[in-house]
Amino acid sequence: MDQTQLSNRVAELKAQLAAASQQIDALAAQAAALGHAAPVADAASHGNFFITGLTVFVLACFVGYYVVWRVTPALH
Repeated sequence: MDQTQLSNRVAELKAQLAAASQQIDALAAQAAALGHAAPVADAASHGNFFITGLTVFVLACFVGYYVVWRVTPALH
C-alpha cells in the first residue's frame, strides 16, 4: 500500500469511529432514560397480593357468568 491508500484508509476508519461514537452516545442516553423508569415498573409489579387475587377472582366471576349464561338453554 502506498501513502495515499493508507491515508484514505485512516480517514475511513476515523469516519467509522465517529459514527460508532455517536451510536454509543445515543445508546447511553437511552439506557439512562430507561434507568428512570425502573423504579416505576418495580413498584407496579410488587402490589398487594390480596388486591391482585381479589381482582382476578372478580374478573373470573364476571367472565364465567357471561360464558355460562350466553350458552343456549338446549345445551344446559
